[in-house]
Amino acid sequence: MNPVSSVFTEYERRVLREIALRRVRRNPVQRLLEAAGRPVGGLLTAARSSKNFALRGVSGRIQVWVEEGLIKTVHVANRLARPEDTLRRYAARKIHVPDIESLRYLPLSQLDMVADSFRFSSAFTLGAEGAILGGATTLAEGIPGAQLIIPSLILTDVTSSLTLLSRHTCHVANAYGYSSRATENLPHLLGAMAPDSSTSDEGYLTIKAAVVTSMREAGQFITRASKVLIDRQLLEREAPQMVRLIAYVAERLGVVVTQKELGILIPVAGAVFNSSLNVAFNQLGHYAAKDYFRRLILEQRYGDELVAFAIAREIEAVRAEQPGRQTPAVTSGSA
Repeated sequence: MNPVSSVFTEYERRVLREIALRRVRRNPVQRLLEAAGRPVGGLLTAARSSKNFALRGVSGRIQVWVEEGLIKTVHVANRLARPEDTLRRYAARKIHVPDIESLRYLPLSQLDMVADSFRFSSAFTLGAEGAILGGATTLAEGIPGAQLIIPSLILTDVTSSLTLLSRHTCHVANAYGYSSRATENLPHLLGAMAPDSSTSDEGYLTIKAAVVTSMREAGQFITRASKVLIDRQLLEREAPQMVRLIAYVAERLGVVVTQKELGILIPVAGAVFNSSLNVAFNQLGHYAAKDYFRRLILEQRYGDELVAFAIAREIEAVRAEQPGRQTPAVTSGSA
């Protein structure tokens, strides 16, 4: 054990290791979100540095709208995530503190336990929201006149999802002793939602838009095909991705899907896709917020430089474990 590691408790060393692992070994969902968001982020960056005044103006307005929208979303989420609920969860574990800020001095293992206790309920709520609005958006395409409400459904879905994701971040912040109601903690709340990658949120919104578009196309296909026989050739020629996916799965299972059954499966598939995306992003958001506030706690206890150095050493160790990878020497400012 090196002298730096010996400063931390055994549990804190495990936390440092987990932070390093998530920094280096991104899971498939995270890579997908970042890959999807990278082109959007690149376009916005190019627009901001463009010599064209109009492009810079549009990019600037988009940036302002995003920032204002995010701050408003966090404010709404704050009303839904009460610090008192967090204190009650600690009290249920026989841990009594006078206020939220006092939680910062508890062992990190206890803070992690309460933060994790919010994950299931948040995932369930987000999954239910995605299923309901995802299915409703698909069904609206097949109902005459209902298409008029689809833009409102899409806006409601995105706004609700982001609000619920923000609420979960507020719960995590409260669990680590950083009251979401305190104005000075707003930068921490925003930072915890995307601490490592600026493209994760953009990737979520990009894929969200793709899922919604797929649901709308599927609904339109069912409406257009209401009076024709649906067969494999028609699906291959005209069907959008979701319809084609259903046909592929049905064929692999040896099931013949009739036109009526396809019409039923479309909104179900749309609901499942939308719900799954919300749950996946909630899981990523949970660990991102957790790691952000864990690091803040450790920095408060041991200082920024020591924690940065310890994380850099762990990252170096993780990369060294990967075959064929060579890592340069780590300095204290590399984390």
